[in-house]
Amino acid sequence: MQRLLQTLLLGCILLLALWVRLPAVMLAGFGLAAVGMIASSRLAGAGLALFWIGSLAAFVGGVLGQIGWEFYYAVLAGLMAGTVWLTSRRAIEELWRVRWNAAVMAWLLCAALLWLGAGYFQNQRDAFYAGLVAMVAVLVLARLWFRWGAPGAQVVNTLILLLVGLPVADLALRPQSRLAVRPETCRLYYSYAAAKGDPAAFARWEEYYTSQFDQLGLEVFTTAPHSIHPFRLRPGSHGMMVNCPISINSLGFRGPEISPAKDGVYRIIAVGESTTFGMTIQPEDKPWPEVLEQIIGQRLKTRRPVQVINAGVPAYTINDALDRLPREILPLKPDMIICYHGANGFSLIDSSVLPPLGARPPVYQERPIKLAADAEHRLRLLLFRYRAQRRNVSANSNTARPLETKYAAAYRQLIQCASANGIRLALANFSMAVNQASNPKVIDFYNGGGARAAYGFIRANAVHSLIVSQLAAEHPEVCFVDTHPHLDGDHEKFIDLIHFTGAGDRQLAENIFTAIRSVLEHDVETRK
Repeated sequence: MQRLLQTLLLGCILLLALWVRLPAVMLAGFGLAAVGMIASSRLAGAGLALFWIGSLAAFVGGVLGQIGWEFYYAVLAGLMAGTVWLTSRRAIEELWRVRWNAAVMAWLLCAALLWLGAGYFQNQRDAFYAGLVAMVAVLVLARLWFRWGAPGAQVVNTLILLLVGLPVADLALRPQSRLAVRPETCRLYYSYAAAKGDPAAFARWEEYYTSQFDQLGLEVFTTAPHSIHPFRLRPGSHGMMVNCPISINSLGFRGPEISPAKDGVYRIIAVGESTTFGMTIQPEDKPWPEVLEQIIGQRLKTRRPVQVINAGVPAYTINDALDRLPREILPLKPDMIICYHGANGFSLIDSSVLPPLGARPPVYQERPIKLAADAEHRLRLLLFRYRAQRRNVSANSNTARPLETKYAAAYRQLIQCASANGIRLALANFSMAVNQASNPKVIDFYNGGGARAAYGFIRANAVHSLIVSQLAAEHPEVCFVDTHPHLDGDHEKFIDLIHFTGAGDRQLAENIFTAIRSVLEHDVETRK
């Protein structure tokens, strides 16, 4: 009866191994182990030796084949443990029974470990704790089956206590309730100061924030058949970004309705990407062009009203802005264009100057045990930084030629267009949550919390700032806007690496107003 049951189990193992397409080395190992179990009835020592050789081949084949953490591998190992246990039951001598029991224990530990790992890496809490219970049970069984001596018993007891104590400690240290994916709670975790102690909450915030942007895109984006970019803002549309309502007017710009005719106003058009469009998340938040118009109206007593139009579009680059000029911007007859472009065009900076992007950093992964997830994330960050250093991703800025990049060429086209049409042009550098002077811990936070590589962006932004400042110096008619004071590197004014909080938008508007104030005071008083 035992032989029949063992044969059935071996058949199930073979079918399962073929079904999951195990590597050839593993299949050979299972076959050799099966031969060893069959031969053990007559050649005990040789059979056990064949079994261990086959088992080691299966283990090594699994590692080399990178079979991954899947539950069916644990089932396969469990079936193997049952088959070996039937072999141990047939052993007549106690010595051979103990040796075969050691083999049973090895496969049981393998099965429990595979189940535990599958539950952990797939973030299935119930399965993980089932694997944890199985691992503790196997260790207790090993403690009872074998004589370990004092040192061995101490090791096994420590492992049991660790496996039991880890979830208890995690439960005590984990926040009392999981962060609900709601605006009023998620928004508390976008800053480094709030989220540095809970990367899981930050990861959930990022996921929620991204989903909100995707939903906004469905509401306010439409195809752009006559543009180099695949989409544009849908005129007359409305959407929500977290808690903030967003309206697109009939001309396709964010903000209130405007007349194509100037009607005597001094018209400023702000061109840019999502940082100009405004990733506002609270009802009181306003994009910086709207804040700038309010500041101008409050602080400058002019004979002509000043109007600021928000022409920012998420995902657009400086080249998209150039493409829009003849169709959407110039027909509005702007008196001034303020250009705040940056991150979306970092790919226009040649890698020979400074690499705009490094390798993709690790993103925090939630696990059933938060303590283990935190430790895993820190280890992955350490490995990421080590590999980055070995690749020598840092570049020598002394050899950089910023004005020979495609980004500089695009800015020259914008300067030429503005000059040809008699339009004032203000070029702004770009501000981010971190810069070269930021605390490395803060940079690491943004490096690991999202899809953007902070170190690469910092290097690219340094080159971008050189481009803007040098071009403004070469063209006296261009107004240079330094957006960095009290903003660049002030991470508490950002909701991620580049997008602003309400305070960040206000600070950017203040910096822009400071740069263009004298120009406005001159132009608004003299132009008709």
